[in-house]
Amino acid sequence: MLLKDGIECSVHRLATLPDYLQQLQRKDFDMIFADCAMPEFSGINALEVARLHAPEIPFIFVSGTMEEDVAIESLRSGATDYVLKHRLSRLVPAVRRAMAEAEERDKNRVMEQHLRQAQRLEAVGTLAGGVAHDFNNILTIIAGHVALLPLECRHPERVREISAIIDRAAQRGTELVKQLLAFARKSDGSFTSTNINEHIREITDMLRKTVPKNIVFEFKLEEHLPEILADPGQVERVVINLATNARDAMPNGGKITFATNRVSGYQVPPHSSVEAEQQYLCLCVTDTGFGMDETMRQHIFEPFFTTKPKSKGTGLGLPVVYGLMQSHNGIIDVQSEVGKGTSISLFFPIPSAGVRRAHTQKLNLPNAVRGTETVLIVDDEDDVIYFLEIILKQNGYRVFSARNAEEALEILQAHPNEIQLLFSDIGLPKLDGFALNNQVKKLRPGLKTILASGYIDTAVKTRMTEEGVDGFLTKPYNTTGLLQTIRTILDKK
Repeated sequence: MLLKDGIECSVHRLATLPDYLQQLQRKDFDMIFADCAMPEFSGINALEVARLHAPEIPFIFVSGTMEEDVAIESLRSGATDYVLKHRLSRLVPAVRRAMAEAEERDKNRVMEQHLRQAQRLEAVGTLAGGVAHDFNNILTIIAGHVALLPLECRHPERVREISAIIDRAAQRGTELVKQLLAFARKSDGSFTSTNINEHIREITDMLRKTVPKNIVFEFKLEEHLPEILADPGQVERVVINLATNARDAMPNGGKITFATNRVSGYQVPPHSSVEAEQQYLCLCVTDTGFGMDETMRQHIFEPFFTTKPKSKGTGLGLPVVYGLMQSHNGIIDVQSEVGKGTSISLFFPIPSAGVRRAHTQKLNLPNAVRGTETVLIVDDEDDVIYFLEIILKQNGYRVFSARNAEEALEILQAHPNEIQLLFSDIGLPKLDGFALNNQVKKLRPGLKTILASGYIDTAVKTRMTEEGVDGFLTKPYNTTGLLQTIRTILDKK
């Protein structure tokens, strides 16, 4: 019938479930016809398997025994159509319609892929533009004040003022990187049992000093809530970002409400990761500000998208909150209406009884940071080595330096018993910091090692522990933190 009507086709007839499954895995066909009643398995079973393994392939029942209610149920379950054997005149039109719909779906799928790609490129462009804008401002401050230093070298007080400004600009750059990592869910956290109500009270006590007097705080905190597994620092960042957005949405004053309560998965807004039986702790921050229309709401989690005036915000607040909630396996829901304020609800999963994770152990930092030991510095950036050499020598240390792992190993072999500490960057050319650490531990089993990097996540920390690294530092490190870490590792038994 199909060939007679001009539909070129080749037909493969299958009668057993194993043959059918094998053919489904190959997906080298365009349509499935299935009888309803078969000796080994039913057509309904065939439909279920097809929807699981090849949901995009049209599926048409061709049966002589199909009751109307079964036919309707099959359509609800994903069948494309059904044709009764005593009315085969419907077969060709049903096939042509299914082919046309499949072709239309393919076109739509391609268009959706192109649209998603365009949206990704637009988001990357927005992100790159925002990062460039903020970092160029920071670099302008640093470069401008570095240029002032030679002019003010005869005035120590001015040099100290300029140095302080440069330091603040560097801290702004560090904070921007932290926010980007939080947005990208690459920030490392120390999760522990956390009382969310206590944290809200502590954070809002601090926030009161920065909020205008015409904005009031209201609290609706449910008592005796269970603790959640959370990083206290990240929770603080979340609450501060939400409160700051709420404050900026109410320039003429208003009310910010902090509410907490316990909810079940059934009460959480529909989300792909919601488990109905899971219990959640809900933190809701509500303001009485401008509110947002639907267009704004569609962009609020895009980095550097902001409705605030220039210099009033980076557009990273809500993207950071989104990223941090992802790292907590949480869910965020935003409700807003123009002129009626915004309500942002955060849903943290409540762990099962007995589940606990403690804070990462921190080093006990010494008061004294000077030393007389010999340190081998390894970094492929000459300016970093220059800075480290000056700081360490001024604090009593003897220093060797190398630009790569090969040079470092040569120095160690030339001075086998003089060096007490290896301080190396991870990202070295050819042989990286981890490989260097392994080589050093073979040459000098008792030698202390510290690795540094501009990005250290949980996986990197785990690898450091497994490979016997004694300490680590995240760039950019300040002088105090650098000297304290070196002193602590050298004193470590």
